[in-house]
Amino acid sequence: MEQKILLTPGPLNTSRRVKEAMLWDLGTRDREYQDMVQNLREELLDLAHVKPEEYSLIFLQGSGTYGVECVLDSAVGKDGKVLILSNGAYGERMEQICRAHGIRYKFISFSKLEALPVEQLEEYIADESVTHVAFIHCETTAGVLNDAETIMEQIHRHGKISIVDAMSSFGSMDMNLKKLGIDFLITSSNKCLHGVPGVALIYGRREALTACQGNADNVVLDLYQQWSYMEETEGAFRFTSPTHVLLALNEAVRELKEQGGIPARHSHYIRLQNKIYQTMCSLGFKAPVKRKDQAPVITTYFVPEWMDFSHFYHWMKERGILLYSGKLPGYDAFRIGNIGDLTEEDIDRVLLEIGTYVSQYGKTDDKVEE
Repeated sequence: MEQKILLTPGPLNTSRRVKEAMLWDLGTRDREYQDMVQNLREELLDLAHVKPEEYSLIFLQGSGTYGVECVLDSAVGKDGKVLILSNGAYGERMEQICRAHGIRYKFISFSKLEALPVEQLEEYIADESVTHVAFIHCETTAGVLNDAETIMEQIHRHGKISIVDAMSSFGSMDMNLKKLGIDFLITSSNKCLHGVPGVALIYGRREALTACQGNADNVVLDLYQQWSYMEETEGAFRFTSPTHVLLALNEAVRELKEQGGIPARHSHYIRLQNKIYQTMCSLGFKAPVKRKDQAPVITTYFVPEWMDFSHFYHWMKERGILLYSGKLPGYDAFRIGNIGDLTEEDIDRVLLEIGTYVSQYGKTDDKVEE
């Protein structure tokens, strides 16, 4: 099977050393493995600029959505009500989770092509019936970055508990959880930390975690029980641990630090994204998201009238490059991600192939100025 360049928001390309870290077999109840997990929890807290006495990092087997469902079900409880501020598919997924668990919620939907309008949010956050506020930091439906700092200021003003889906933002930009004052932040091993799929990462403020006791309506996704067990055992999972996934993540975090940490990764992402954007514009592609709202991990482009996207996708796939189809209802669009173990040379190759495709099949009168 040929290795492909993945232009997706995760899973993504991983380095050889991350892959090789999974060659070892370790026992889930072995102290060596648990010590590695415990050390990794502490390193991840350090990446978020918080101390173990303030926050805890909980691993949960499964995808990032498992983590989101776990937090919503465990944090809100029967007496709470969560306000979901949505501008994309992942906010809508939060609503689906709340409906499935019978969690009381209020769902407010905004344009998928723009950042959440912070000037309109406070009136919803101020609602006295609302106890929790949930939003997506980086909404990859269209590639929009929401203003977490301003939204968090509003949440604090009204004394609400915050639940932030930072699946595609944590690791792509420096985030100080203590300064932001986020109560719960969820991300995943297979996004900007450059690990492999299989474990969700949940950052929780200790007081907020304690308040979760007895709230969950199931066993596996009980955040309080997962946290307390991991604390008592210093690194063990209640149920079977995804050992190889944790070994890969441990190596990915080492690699991240050696490369200059999150600030260096952010700069690299921005360079790649700018190169892609400038070339795509010169080839006639148009991006629906304004640059001020653009997230640094993935960019949406409209499919030109002359293009059959299915043909374009398979043409690129034959050349070892995987694009990402759009999720925008009512729009014919696709996305190009720029995260993962990608080099500038990889992106140059991608853009060369796109340019070749446009020269063979495109209509030059569709081209626009950058």
